[in-house]
Amino acid sequence: MLRNTFRNIFESIVEDFTLSEIKDSIERIISSKEKVKDVVERFLREVNFQGRFRQHPLVWKTIDWGNASKEYKKSDAYKKIQNKLAEILRKQEVEVKDLHELSSLLRELKGVVIDFIEKQVGNIKQGLRHIHAPGSVSRKEAINLYFGEEFTVDDLYRLASRLCSSIAFGESIGIYSENEAFMRKMRQLVETLGFGLPFRIERDKLREIGIREYDVNHPYVVLLKFIMWLRNQIDVEEDPEKREIYLSILNMLQSATINMFFMPPDKERWCTISFPRLDFFINNWVQRDEKRKDLKALVDNIDIFIRDALKKSKRKKEVEKVRNAIDMLMNNYEILCRELIEYGVLDFYALRNLMDLVVDLSVMYDIRFHFKSLMLAI
Repeated sequence: MLRNTFRNIFESIVEDFTLSEIKDSIERIISSKEKVKDVVERFLREVNFQGRFRQHPLVWKTIDWGNASKEYKKSDAYKKIQNKLAEILRKQEVEVKDLHELSSLLRELKGVVIDFIEKQVGNIKQGLRHIHAPGSVSRKEAINLYFGEEFTVDDLYRLASRLCSSIAFGESIGIYSENEAFMRKMRQLVETLGFGLPFRIERDKLREIGIREYDVNHPYVVLLKFIMWLRNQIDVEEDPEKREIYLSILNMLQSATINMFFMPPDKERWCTISFPRLDFFINNWVQRDEKRKDLKALVDNIDIFIRDALKKSKRKKEVEKVRNAIDMLMNNYEILCRELIEYGVLDFYALRNLMDLVVDLSVMYDIRFHFKSLMLAI
């Protein structure tokens, strides 16, 4: 049953507690001089209980933690933890048997939260929600009539499993495919290169694949840069095992259906983007040497230009003004990348807007830009 599948996937992204973590947390509470009003909540903060559910940044954004916490506070496990902590504080020491008991109770408490989330996910009456497909909920949280379709419980668990199985690029973007071979290779890539947990590329690691802080809220820019990085790694990587991973992912991107989940801080922008296939873009822009060279020049020049603009703005104390201009530049860059990825063509209106913004900033702040790279398709 897909309910069990969802639960197994969800449990895999919620980290377990180690005995050493529990021991250290208890010892900090015992040695603390301040009076603890709510020892259970203090203990749960110390062991980072909530943080276990934050490991996948996109999934965390869909969890109703307020009601989940009310649920676990009513549980037997919560009361037993309270009693055990009171006992430990009375004797002012923690024994091995106490650690094992608390470990078991924490697993039970974690299970209470997962039970709550599982029930919410499979609630047909509530219809589609963000955990099923980011962006699918109306602003007033009304029952969602998603293209007039009705969904079974299995449909809801299957859809929610996609988000939980996705690989997060930073805090706002997730990539998923029904192609399990593709997902295995992606997880292998993340683990082999030390980018983070198997389901997450840490934000500070995104720079290693050319994704900057101003890119992270632009999904098409992120995808284009990731594909360009893969192709470059195939040329420069000397390790045959790593090279095979890059090659496999790039090849599978041409035929696998890809879903991107976009969940930036502004909830109104949440959406699910589907790409039936990317072969036209990859074959015509990434695999052709001249086109790839032109595209790389454009991407590199925009990065250098934004970096220089931010530096100059700090010297002139006009950071906010320049950031606003960069936001507009990035919006047009996003449109440019979207048209390239989806249709394999350049959006000349976006390209013209991009050029106008670059010219304005170049004149105001004396920044060099190689305009030839903007003419790559002309």
